[in-house]
Amino acid sequence: MSEGAPAAIQVEGVEKSYGSLVALRSVSLQVGAGETFGLLGLNGAGKSTLSKILIGLLRADRGRVSVAGVDPAKEPVRAREKLGYLPEESVLYDELTATEHLLTVAALRGMAPDVARARADRLLEFLDLAHAKDRACAGYSRGMRRKTAIACALVGDPEVLLLDEPTDGLDPDGVRRFDEILSELKRRARAVVIASHILPLVEKRCDRFGILDRGSLLAQGTLSELREKAGDPGADLERVFLLLTKREAKDARDLLA
Repeated sequence: MSEGAPAAIQVEGVEKSYGSLVALRSVSLQVGAGETFGLLGLNGAGKSTLSKILIGLLRADRGRVSVAGVDPAKEPVRAREKLGYLPEESVLYDELTATEHLLTVAALRGMAPDVARARADRLLEFLDLAHAKDRACAGYSRGMRRKTAIACALVGDPEVLLLDEPTDGLDPDGVRRFDEILSELKRRARAVVIASHILPLVEKRCDRFGILDRGSLLAQGTLSELREKAGDPGADLERVFLLLTKREAKDARDLLA
């Protein structure tokens, strides 16, 4: 985050355990308005737990969280009004159409019906869903369901967006549309967190990165800063991640002998 920029997301010393399992260990990070932040980690690293704390579905055992100036633990409804969330799985109601999904989300956010309808139409047209917008989602492909879920996260024009594996299931044209949306969100000074373990796709999209491993935030910063910390100035993000998490290459020869 650039110096002096407002913190749209602030996480300070957050800890969370499930019984004896420690999911987060004193995690601290900030994401500024207009910044796209990559939250990186393998499965089980703690990304989902942190996401649930940010949207108010879980309470941290210790530490403090702020989303657009609101503590989601104390005011979860108000925090969600400021946040658009895309879960890893595109959870939709099969009997509803894409338009009905977007209008339902818009109504929950208190949008005027005419404004909601116009914005829903623009989003669905942009995402190449206009031809299917009045069909029940039960007949949608995986990519169409993902686009609908993305549109649901965007329709309220939230200040903060938390996107979990956003391009999962999208074809190349859908990925291009998503990248164009990210550019528009940056222009509108929205804070975006992309949680992912597909590092080559995240590398070109984010301004800064945070690397979670086994519940600890090992490092955060720009790619240049992470390269310096990893001691490899020419490494790509995937190589940096492997170096910082101390994942070693394994020899697969004779594995199937």
